[in-house]
Amino acid sequence: MFFLGKRKKDKQRENVSESIQENIQTVVETEKSNQKADLKKEILEPEVTKQDVPVTVDKNDTVRFVRENCEAIAENERQIAEAKKEYEKVTSYLTDIQRIDMASDAERKEIDDVCKSILTLTSERNKYKNRNLTISDAQMRKFEPFEDELVDEIKKMYNAESYQTAIESDISNLKKEKENLYSQKKEVVNKQNAIKGMTKILALLIISLIVLLIVIFYALKADMTLPYLGVVFLAAVSAAALILESQKNRRDVILIEKKINKAVTLLNKVKIKYINNINVLDYNCNKFGVKNAKDFEQKWNEYCKMREYEKKFRENTEMLNANNENLVLMLKDVGVVDTDIWLSRCVAIVDPKEMVEIRHELNQRRQMLRERIENNGKLKENIIKQLDYVINESPQIRDELIQIVKDFSNNK
Repeated sequence: MFFLGKRKKDKQRENVSESIQENIQTVVETEKSNQKADLKKEILEPEVTKQDVPVTVDKNDTVRFVRENCEAIAENERQIAEAKKEYEKVTSYLTDIQRIDMASDAERKEIDDVCKSILTLTSERNKYKNRNLTISDAQMRKFEPFEDELVDEIKKMYNAESYQTAIESDISNLKKEKENLYSQKKEVVNKQNAIKGMTKILALLIISLIVLLIVIFYALKADMTLPYLGVVFLAAVSAAALILESQKNRRDVILIEKKINKAVTLLNKVKIKYINNINVLDYNCNKFGVKNAKDFEQKWNEYCKMREYEKKFRENTEMLNANNENLVLMLKDVGVVDTDIWLSRCVAIVDPKEMVEIRHELNQRRQMLRERIENNGKLKENIIKQLDYVINESPQIRDELIQIVKDFSNNK
C-alpha cells in the first residue's frame, strides 16, 4: 500500500509538472505571435515621417535607387501571382463542394452509399491500427492529400523559420542603422550651422579690430602697419580654416545621404521578404494543421508510423479501390473537378457538420490569401510612391528614370 501511494503521488507530481510546462510554452508562443503581428502591422502601416522620404544625391545614385526598387516591385508582383494561383485552387475546392450539394437526389444517394461503403471499409482497416499514437484522424485527413509533398514542406518550414529570424534581425539592424545615419546627418548640419555663426562672429571681430586700429592711428599718429598685417593674416587663416571645415561637412552630408538611400532601399526589400515569409509560414501552419516546423515533423513521424500499420492490414484493398474508382466517376458526373481529394474526405460528404468544417477551413485559407495579396499590394504602393517622389525630384533625368520603369514593366 505504501509503494502504491508513493507511485500515485509521483504520478500526480509529474502531471502537475507537465501542465506547468505546457502553460509556459503556450505563453511563450502567444508572445511570439503578438510580436510578429506587431512587426507585420508596423511594416504594412508605417508612420509617415520625413525620414521615410528617399534622398536623391546624384544621377548614378538616383538611377540605382530606381532600378533596385523596380526589382523589388517585380518580386512583389511575383508573390502576388503565386498567391492568386493558390487562391484560384482553393476557390475551385469550394466550387466542387457546391456542385456536390447541387447533385440530384438519385446522384446524391449513390454518392452517399459509396462513401458510406468506403468509410466502413476504412473503419475495418483502422481497428488494426496502433492506438498508442497521438495523431488524430482529422490530422491524418489533412496530411493525406499532400503525402508526397510533406517531407519537402517540413524542410521548407524549418528554412522559413530560420529565415524569419534572420529577417527580423536584419530589419532591426537596418532601422538602427537608418536612425544612426539621420543622427549623424543632424550632427553634421549642426556643425555647419555653428561654422556659419563663427564666420559672422569672426567677420564682426575683424571689422572691429580694423576700426580700432584706424582710431588709434588718427589719435596717436602711430605706425599701424604691423597690426594691420596681423589682422589681415588672422582673417586669412581663420577664413581658410572655416572654408576647409565647411567643405568637409558638405562631403560628409553627401556620403551620409547616399548611405541613407541604400538603407531605405534595403529596408524596402527586407520588408517585402518579411511579409511574404511570415504569410507563407502562417498559411502552411493553417493548411497542415501544425504549430511550427518541430510540431510538423513530430506529427509527420507519427503519420508515417500510422501509414505503415495500415499497409500491414489492408485485406480489403480491392474493394476499397473499386469503391474509390466509383466515387471518382460519380463525382465527375456531377461536375467535380478535383475528384481525388474527396477520397480522403468521404466523411464530409455524408456528414454535413464535417462539410461545414471543410468549407470553413477553405474560407479561412482564402481569407489569408486575400490578406497576403492585399499586404503585398500595400507594400507595392509604398514603393511606387517613393519612386514617384524620386522621379519628380529629378527633372534633369526624368525621362531616363521613366524609361527604366517602362523597361522593367515590359520585361515582366
